[in-house]
Amino acid sequence: MDTNDSAMLLQVFSSVFEDFAFMFVDADDDPPEPDSECCPCLLAQISFSGRDHQGRLEAAAPEDLCEELAENILGTGREELPDDAAEQAITEVLNVACGYLLAEKFGTDEVFDLSIPETRTLSEPEWNELAAGGRHLFLRVDESPMLVRLFLDA
Repeated sequence: MDTNDSAMLLQVFSSVFEDFAFMFVDADDDPPEPDSECCPCLLAQISFSGRDHQGRLEAAAPEDLCEELAENILGTGREELPDDAAEQAITEVLNVACGYLLAEKFGTDEVFDLSIPETRTLSEPEWNELAAGGRHLFLRVDESPMLVRLFLDA
């Protein structure tokens, strides 16, 4: 991922988390150490296609962070959250972030079709592999780790 995309992802995710969930995002140059405290984790993905550009945006985060995100979005306590609140929260943030990112990166003249976001659980080895791979931007959301990546098809 190039430096411009990394800066744009940081800007977009910072705006979305601050405006949508009252949470603060910082970039972190040091990828997270392998850590069982990060797991279980969720990986959310959304694909997009337009006239000239297509690709995918993904975000991985600990389930605890996703539950905190749901609490902030819904303004409720954890005990009142529906069972799928963590998955719904991370996919909603990803959906909003993708819309902002596409407008920021490609302008507003190109129309994009977005897929329905998909979420799956990541095992500890899968999280560690993503974190160590060097292809994801490493963020801290209120001190919790998060990995994001923009894939563009050639």
